[in-house]
Amino acid sequence: MVMKCRIAIVGGGLAGAATLNALHTFGIEAELFEAAPALGEIGAAVSCSPQAVKALWGLGAKGRIDAVGHRSPGEYTRNMQSGEFLQFRDRFKLAEKWGAPYYSFHRADLLDALAAGLDQSHIHLGHRLAWVNERSDAVELVFENGTRVEAEYVIGADGVKSVLRQALYGDDNPTYTGQMAWRALLDASIVPDWILEPSGQTEWVGPGAHVRAYYIRQKKLVNIVTQQDTAEWVEESWNKQGDPDEMRASFENPEPRLKELLGLVTKCMKWGLFARPINDNWGRGRIQLIGDAAHAMVPNAGQGACQAFEDAYILGRWLSASADPIQAFNEFRRVRIPRVHGVQRLSLANLRFKHMKDSQAQKEAIVTGKGSVHGTNDWLYGFDPTTDWNKTPVVAEQYADAPAGPDSAKDASPATTH
Repeated sequence: MVMKCRIAIVGGGLAGAATLNALHTFGIEAELFEAAPALGEIGAAVSCSPQAVKALWGLGAKGRIDAVGHRSPGEYTRNMQSGEFLQFRDRFKLAEKWGAPYYSFHRADLLDALAAGLDQSHIHLGHRLAWVNERSDAVELVFENGTRVEAEYVIGADGVKSVLRQALYGDDNPTYTGQMAWRALLDASIVPDWILEPSGQTEWVGPGAHVRAYYIRQKKLVNIVTQQDTAEWVEESWNKQGDPDEMRASFENPEPRLKELLGLVTKCMKWGLFARPINDNWGRGRIQLIGDAAHAMVPNAGQGACQAFEDAYILGRWLSASADPIQAFNEFRRVRIPRVHGVQRLSLANLRFKHMKDSQAQKEAIVTGKGSVHGTNDWLYGFDPTTDWNKTPVVAEQYADAPAGPDSAKDASPATTH
């Protein structure tokens, strides 16, 4: 039996759920296909800056989003080894300036908030994509459970290991970045207040590594996430159990706040960070990729999920504004690709700053504003997807695309993959 639908969304994580919300908000019916037996998010936390919160609000879920988001007053940055104060980023001022808060969510809470407004009959669980065939009149999707779907148009929200991306561009596998991450989740009741400063959010930066810790779930939990340079290859798995002692040993001579925090960890996860080169391979014809499937980035500006939420809202607006979905996809790529490329470059620049080997140079970079990218991101946070969805984006000059050269042409051959 073949199921037919107009629009199929592949992937039921945050990007896919946000997209289904967006299409529903704009009166567009779609079917969502998720590999897992239930909607659920791997990982502990996700942060959303003001422009991404506006995108979520635009999906018609403002009340549900606000109810589960933790609003932090700001983030203190300290040297990892000396504990020296480096800067404070006041997020209340940022919210006042841009008209929306900076939220931190437990990923599961945010996904539940997005899923709560959806018609569950349009969500098909246990559907892992196995095979894709582009045709002139439709896209054929075949799932491992034997289900066959003929969709007029397909939106790929199937993550960094996207099957749809492979169908379009062949073996376009992400490569290891030489970065690994640890994460841990603590009951907030065991974390002394002095560790997380008055704001409840602290970042430590130092030679080749950084650590962030902050409240989520209305201050019931503390999320810890780290990132460090390593010559060791680390597999890409958000579920791999780590050794807390190994985690602690990763940070040489930590200052007292950080040392005490790491000492509280009894369970942790570790995974390697993988990314693709920045390119325009976001889809073609009847297939549009979004989120990590289109633009996986290193997590150093807190924008991975944020850009997926912008994608969801803006794609929904273009589909509602155009009678031709293929034209809507083209326009979506026109306005989204330059902006997201800028965010990807910003994330890389932020990584270089956070992991500077010379602590004095790092401090001077903050004072002069020449190293830390925070505080120079009006082009990022000031963007409003609900009003600027159809406008050519403004991107800071240092992060903007260079003019396209002769090597920028896309492979336009039809895709079939197993």
